[in-house]
Amino acid sequence: DSADKMIAAASRRGTWVMLKNCHLCIDWVGDTLVKKLQSLNAHQDFRIFITSEISPKLPTSLLRMSDIILAEAPTGIKATLSRFFSNIPPSRFTSTVKNRLYLSLGWIHAVVQERLRYVPTGWTEGYEFTENDASHGLDVIDALVDKAQGGKKNVSPDKVPFEALRATLCKSIFGNRVTDPKDQDVLDNLVNSVFTSECFDVDFHLVQGTDALSMPEGSTMKEINDWIDALPSHSPTTWAGLDSGAEAERERLIAESVVKKVKQISEHGEG
Repeated sequence: DSADKMIAAASRRGTWVMLKNCHLCIDWVGDTLVKKLQSLNAHQDFRIFITSEISPKLPTSLLRMSDIILAEAPTGIKATLSRFFSNIPPSRFTSTVKNRLYLSLGWIHAVVQERLRYVPTGWTEGYEFTENDASHGLDVIDALVDKAQGGKKNVSPDKVPFEALRATLCKSIFGNRVTDPKDQDVLDNLVNSVFTSECFDVDFHLVQGTDALSMPEGSTMKEINDWIDALPSHSPTTWAGLDSGAEAERERLIAESVVKKVKQISEHGEG
């Protein structure tokens, strides 16, 4: 009701109004907003700004009447890791043990996000994993490691509660969004392969095989950021646990989607 009132008032006065995160109320957008905008006899200075995540459910009628600005964050494991660590305040990097676990978490977050680009190969569906998932993961690491410390200033790697960390990440942090058992197996294998005591070893491999990748030797904030900066901007699909054919399949699906949307817009225009 408040959105309807703001739109009505702004259209009469010739002012501007912004509706944020409209992907969270797609039904209202299609059933109410579009019809309201189509029937408005608005002031010539009236403008409405709508923000939304990319969604196939956004009404094509809304897109056709809009000027669209697409702002998409850089993709790839390196870009995701950079964003993740840029949002962690330097004051949080007080323990090399926690820092190592932060990097393990960041890697899992980056792989989880990267696999979303390859639906339905990466995940069977486009789960709504977010940056907040990884942020909650940081809090879990802090809480469980602090508890393991028992009031001591530092905790040795062999005292890290890996079992509790793995269970929380697999079932609550990331796993609470997963519905397909096959995807849960992928997530479990990813977390179990990274959140292990061996991650503190020198030359611990995050990725095996031809495109092998090791964690940095040190775990200071600078060493982690230098390691991320040295990663290639375009990472191999094997880093996300996918085979080399995943990229070609993704490009094929994108092409099919573009053709389908062009046909839909053309059919609406003819109608």
